[in-house]
Amino acid sequence: MNWTPVNFGKYKGKSLPQIMFIDADWFFNGYEKGYFKNSHAHEAYEIIRRARAIKVPEINGRKMLVQYDLHSSRHPKSNGKFGTMCLIADVPALESLNIADHIDFYVPRSCASYDKKGYKNFVYSLKAILFGNRSKRMDKSACEDFFNDDDNFDI
Repeated sequence: MNWTPVNFGKYKGKSLPQIMFIDADWFFNGYEKGYFKNSHAHEAYEIIRRARAIKVPEINGRKMLVQYDLHSSRHPKSNGKFGTMCLIADVPALESLNIADHIDFYVPRSCASYDKKGYKNFVYSLKAILFGNRSKRMDKSACEDFFNDDDNFDI
C-alpha cells in the first residue's frame, strides 16, 4: 500500500505507519474521533486491522505467546496503565488474563485512554520482540515496510 502523508496536526507529513510507532495513542484517539477522512480513513482502518493482530514470532521453532504486564489498579502504587510485554512459551494449561496469541497495539489504550509512557514501553518491547533490538530506528521505510508485509499479521 502507498501510504498518504497526514496533512494536519502535529504529525503533518508523516504516514500512518510512522505515527503508530511514534505516537499510537495520538493515532487511536484520532481514529476514535473520526479525524481521518477519505484515503486516510481507509488507511487508518488497515492500520487498525493489522496493529491489533501482530504475529508473535516463534523462538527455536517453539510457539510463543505474548504476556502483557499491566499495572493493576488494585495495587497501591499502580496507575492502571500499561507496563511492558514479553514472550512466554505456549504450554498446556497456561491460564492468565494477560496472555494472548498475538500482539495488539490497542492494549495500552484499553488500560487507559491516555498513556504516552505505556505506548513508549509498548513500542520498545515490540521492537525487542520483533527485531531483537528495542532501540531499532524505525524510519519511514521501516514503519511502512512492517505494515505492508502481510506475514507480520494474523489477518
